[in-house]
Amino acid sequence: MITIVCSSQYPLDNFKKEIIKSCGLGDKVEFLGYENKGEFSLTEIYNRGLKEAKYDIICFLHHDLTIDSKQWGKKLLKHFYKNPEYGIIAVAGTSQLIDGCWWSNKSKMKGIVKHTHEGKSWLSKYSSHLGSDIEEVVVVDGVFFGVHKKRIKNGFNEEFKGFHFYDVSFSFENYLAGVKNGVCYDILVNHQSIGQTNEKWLDNKILFEKLYGNNLPVNIKKVLRKGQRLKVLIGCLSFNNYTGSELYVFELAKGLIKEGCDVSICSNIGNPLDSVAKKLGVKTYTLQEPPGFKLGDGKWKLKTNQGEVDSQLNTLYKINDINFDVIHLNHKPVTEHLLRLYPGTPVVCSIHSEVISLEEPVISTQIKKYIAIRPEIKEYIVDRFEINPNDVDVIYNPIDSDKFKPTINNQKRDKKRILFCGTIDYLRKNTIQDLINTTKNDNQELWIVGKKNDTYLDDMILGQDHVKYFPPSAKIEEYIHQSDTVAGILLGRTTIEGWMCGKSAIIYNVDNTGNIISKKLHDIPSDIDKFKTENVLNQIIKEYKSILE
Repeated sequence: MITIVCSSQYPLDNFKKEIIKSCGLGDKVEFLGYENKGEFSLTEIYNRGLKEAKYDIICFLHHDLTIDSKQWGKKLLKHFYKNPEYGIIAVAGTSQLIDGCWWSNKSKMKGIVKHTHEGKSWLSKYSSHLGSDIEEVVVVDGVFFGVHKKRIKNGFNEEFKGFHFYDVSFSFENYLAGVKNGVCYDILVNHQSIGQTNEKWLDNKILFEKLYGNNLPVNIKKVLRKGQRLKVLIGCLSFNNYTGSELYVFELAKGLIKEGCDVSICSNIGNPLDSVAKKLGVKTYTLQEPPGFKLGDGKWKLKTNQGEVDSQLNTLYKINDINFDVIHLNHKPVTEHLLRLYPGTPVVCSIHSEVISLEEPVISTQIKKYIAIRPEIKEYIVDRFEINPNDVDVIYNPIDSDKFKPTINNQKRDKKRILFCGTIDYLRKNTIQDLINTTKNDNQELWIVGKKNDTYLDDMILGQDHVKYFPPSAKIEEYIHQSDTVAGILLGRTTIEGWMCGKSAIIYNVDNTGNIISKKLHDIPSDIDKFKTENVLNQIIKEYKSILE
C-alpha cells in the first residue's frame, strides 16, 4: 500500500487517474492531491502529506511528469522491503554535496531521468544503470522520491519558502541524522519540463549553506571490497630530486604500488625521480595539468553546448572525470591547489616540518587525517592551529630497510668522518657552519651531500681541506657506509637512514630561521623497526581505510 502526494496549481483529476493506473497497486493507493496557487510553500504542503498519509510508504512527485515504468508502485514497495536500512528512495540524487547545488559535480550524480521539453525528449543518464539495485546518495532530487514514514528522522524544513530546496534540505537533514538515502534505476520518470534556477532558488541556496555549511562538503564513504585496487593521488611541491619530502613521496608511492594500489603523483615533475617512478608503474602529472585537467593555450578546441571554442590561454579546464579513493597531499600551496580541483574526495595530509611555513597545515573539512612525521610536529600543529589531536597521527618517514642496513666496512681511516646530507638552504646554513668548525677543531672529516638551493656553501668550504661536497645521489647509503656518524637538522631522513645502517647521529634542533637551539649525539634507538617502509605503509593504508569505511 502506498500514499501518493502531489501539489499543483491546476486540477489533478486526470493526473491522478494516470498515476494510479501506472502504479499497479489497484485500490491499495491513496492519492493526496493538494491544490496550491502559491499561498503555501512546498515544504508546508509536503509536511501536510506526511501527517495525513495513512500508509507508511509515501511517494512525493511533481505534477508535470509521467512514469514510463509499469507497476512502479510495486517496484518502490519492493525496494523499501528489501532494503530496510533506507528511509528515502528517489530516481536521482548525488553521492557528493559540495554546496547547496546538488549537481555541482556531475561525476557524482546518480540515476536516470527522461526529460521532455518543447516537443523534444532525451534521456539524462547521470550514472550507469544498476538494474534493481539501490545506490546510496547524500541528497535526492524532488521530481520523484519515496519515503518510509517510520524510518525518517525529520520532516520538511519550512524555513525554505516557495518551491526550491524542499528536497535537498529534507534528504540532507535526514542523511545527517543517520537515515540512508538511495537512488533506484528501475523506475523511469519522464519530466515534462527542465529545472531552472531563479532568484528564489538562489535565496534558498544561501539559506541552505548558512544552515548546513559546517557539514559541507560531504561525500558518501566508499566501502572497500576485499581485493579492491585502491586509487590514490599523491600531491607534492617537487618530484624530481633526492630531497627529504621527495624521497618520502617516492617511498610512499613505491610501497603503495607494491601493495597493489593504483598510484598517481601530481607535482613539479622531473628526472631522475620521474623516470624511476614510471618504471614502477606510477603515473605522473604536472601541477599545471593535474589528472583530468588540461591547460588552455589558445589553440586547442573546447567542446561546449554552443559548439567548439578556442581554449583560453593559461586557463585550466576539466576535460575528464578522474576519481580517486584517497588524495594524499604534502605542502601547503599544493594542498590548497588540489583541494579546489577535487572537492569531496577524502584527503590525508602529511606535515614534514614545524619550522617551515611551506609545511603549515591547511584547515579543511575535506582533510580527514593529518600525518606528522615526528611527535614535535603533532604538538606544533595541534597547539598553533588548534587541530583536534584525534585527527593527527604520528607516522615516521618510511625508510627502505633492504637498501639501508648495516654492512661490514673494513676500510680504516686516520680521521673520523661525519656525513651531512640535506638541501643546502637557509635552514641548514648555521648547522653546516657549526659542523665545518667542529670537525676542523676535532681533526675530523666532513662530507656534505645535497642540492644547492643557496650559494653560501662554496665560500664556506673554500680552503677547508677537511670538507668535501657531493651533489645529490640516489645511492646515499654508500656515503653513509663510508662514514662514522651522520648529522642533520631535526629528525630528518638522513638521521634515520644512518641509524638503519648502524651509525650514530647528531641531531641539530633549529628554529624557523635556522638558528641552532641544541645539538646532541643519539645512538641507534631500540624501536628502529618503526621506520621501515613496510611498517609505515601498513599504518598509512590503515589511515586510508579508516576514512573510507
